[in-house]
Amino acid sequence: MAQSSVMKSTNINRIKRLYAQGKSATEVGEVLGCSWRQVISQMQRYGIPRRSRSEATYLKANPTGDPFCIKSTLSLEEERLKALGIGLFWGEGSRRNLISVRLYNSDPNLLRVFIAFLRVICGVPSQKLRVHLILHEDMNVKSALAFWSQQLQISSSRFGKVTRIASRGRGSYKSRVSRGTCGVYVHNSKLRQIIGQWLGECAHVAQLAERDLGKVEVAGSIPAVGSLGDQRSNGSLIAGRG
Repeated sequence: MAQSSVMKSTNINRIKRLYAQGKSATEVGEVLGCSWRQVISQMQRYGIPRRSRSEATYLKANPTGDPFCIKSTLSLEEERLKALGIGLFWGEGSRRNLISVRLYNSDPNLLRVFIAFLRVICGVPSQKLRVHLILHEDMNVKSALAFWSQQLQISSSRFGKVTRIASRGRGSYKSRVSRGTCGVYVHNSKLRQIIGQWLGECAHVAQLAERDLGKVEVAGSIPAVGSLGDQRSNGSLIAGRG
C-alpha cells in the first residue's frame, strides 16, 4: 500500500509538471503510458485545474510562449509613447476585435507612432507585424503597396490581401486618401486583452478627472458619479441656473 501511494504521488507530480509545461492531457498520457481520460480523471481527483478551451488554443498557437514582451520599466519618453499608443488605439483601433490588435488610418505618421508603441512598449517583434490595405477600385495597387511599405518600413511580403471598395465618383476622397487606408495589426488575443486592460485603467482615470474637475465626459466613457454627465442624466441640473 505504501509503495502504491508513492507511485500515485509520483504520477500526480509528473502530471502537474508536464501539464504546467504546456502539454495536453493526451500528450501527458503518452508520456505516462495511459489514456488522456485517465489523466483527466487524476487531475479532477486531485484538484489540478484544467486550462480553458481558449487558453489551450492560445498555447497550441504559441508553444514557445508569448510572441511579445511587455516592457515593465519605462523612461519618461517611453511613458509618453505608451500613453500615445493607448490613446491612438482608443480613438482609431478596432476595439470590437478581441483576438488581434488592429488600427486603421490614412496618415502614415500616425501609423508609425502606433508601430513604435507595438515594438518598443509591447515588445512585438517586427516579423509579427502585418499590414492590410483598403483601396478604392480606381487606385493603383502596386503604387500603394510601394508607398506604405516605404513609409512604414515594413516589407511588402508582410502585406495581406488588398481589399478593394467601390469608388465614390468625382468627390474629394482622392485628395484625402490618395494611397488608401492602411491597417497595422498583430494577431494575438493575449496582447489584445492586456491593451484592453490599459484602456480600462485610462477610462477610470478619465472618469475620476471628470468627477473631480467637473469636465465634459470623455467620449465613450460612462459618466462618473457626481460628474456633469451624471447630473444631467439624473435631471439634477436646472436650465439657466448659474
